Amino acid sequence: MAPKTDTYQTIQSPDGEALFKLVPVDELETLKSHAQKFLDLQAATTARVSPADLHELIPADVVHRIADGDSPVRVWREQRGLKAVQLARAAGISPAYLSEIETGKKDGTFRTMTSIAACLGVPLDDLAPAAADSNVAERERSARITRIRAQIRRIEELVVGEVDFNTGAVRQAADLLAGEAQQLLLEEYNPGGWLDEVMRGVEEITHLVQRAEGDIIETAQTTRADLERVVSLSSFRKPPVDAPEAADDTPVKTDPIQAAE
Repeated sequence: MAPKTDTYQTIQSPDGEALFKLVPVDELETLKSHAQKFLDLQAATTARVSPADLHELIPADVVHRIADGDSPVRVWREQRGLKAVQLARAAGISPAYLSEIETGKKDGTFRTMTSIAACLGVPLDDLAPAAADSNVAERERSARITRIRAQIRRIEELVVGEVDFNTGAVRQAADLLAGEAQQLLLEEYNPGGWLDEVMRGVEEITHLVQRAEGDIIETAQTTRADLERVVSLSSFRKPPVDAPEAADDTPVKTDPIQAAE
C-alpha cells in the first residue's frame, strides 16, 4: 500500500520551519486512542517493582543439592562465593564450629544459625537440613515439593519481577509446575488440598495467558494484574503445616498489585 500523501496544512515560523500540522478532529481522536493503547501496552510489559519487594528465587543447583542431602549452610555459603573462614568470621564463630555444622556433627544453636542466616542473606528456614529419611520415595517426594515451590516462585518472578512480561515463559513454567503437581496427586499426596489449589491456579494462569496471547494490546495490562492475584494466593504458594519442610516459608506479599504499581 502506497503511503498516504501529507495533505495537512502546515504552520511555519518566519524562518520557514514547520511548527504545527492542522489535523481534522476525527483523525486526532483516532491518533489519541492509538497512542493510549500503545502506552497501556508499554506500561504492562515494562512494569517494575523494587527488588526489595521480591523474594529471591532459589537457584536450581541449590534446590537439588539440598534435596539430595547436602548441608544447606555449605550449599548457600558456596552459592554466595564465601570461604568457610570468611563466613565463620562474619558470623562470630570459629571455623572448626562451622565445619561441624556443615558436616552435621553439630546442629548449631538458634543464635548461631540466625547469625549465619543473616550473613548469607537467607531466611533461617532455608538453612534447615532436608529431613533425613532412608525411604527413597519420601526423599523423592520432598525433592518434588521443593521443585514445585521453586517453580511457583519462578512464575511469581515472571509475573511481578523485573524481567519483561513474557507469556510464553509463564506458560512453560506453569506446564512444568502442573507436571510435578500431577505426579504427587497420582501418589495420593495432597495435604489439606494444597495441590488442588495449585492445579486450579495453573489452570487459571494458562487461561489468562491464552487470553493475553489472543489479544495482547487489549488485555496485557489486566492479564498481568490477574496473574499477580493468582500467584499471591497463600493456598497456591505454600503447603499446609503438615507438609514436609522442603523450602523456605517466606511470608507472601499481601498486595503484589499495589507493589507493582
